Amino acid sequence: MMRGFFADDQLLMLPLADHPGVRLHGEALGVHRGPLVLALTEEAQQTEEVVVDLTDVRLLATSVLETLALLAARLTPPQRLLVRAGAELELRERIAARGWDRIGTLRLADS
Repeated sequence: MMRGFFADDQLLMLPLADHPGVRLHGEALGVHRGPLVLALTEEAQQTEEVVVDLTDVRLLATSVLETLALLAARLTPPQRLLVRAGAELELRERIAARGWDRIGTLRLADS
């Protein structure tokens, strides 16, 4: 399996062409945490900033969001996890509601 690639009936995950990280398309559910962790852990060993692009995600399970927060919390500055997402996923609100906005290595970027 090529690094960063994953596909099933709900989700397509592809490596980013221009930056270390992945772009997700479709619905990111709890069953997708494993492939996501594998891809991001590998990228984090090689770079300071890992990007997760969720702009084409229609549904993001809370368990996947929690996994992203936990991955970010394990990074050591200046490393960071940058999450790009559209406003419809309400990531800022969801992250703040759980106190994950205090994770200094987790950044959100609006797309």
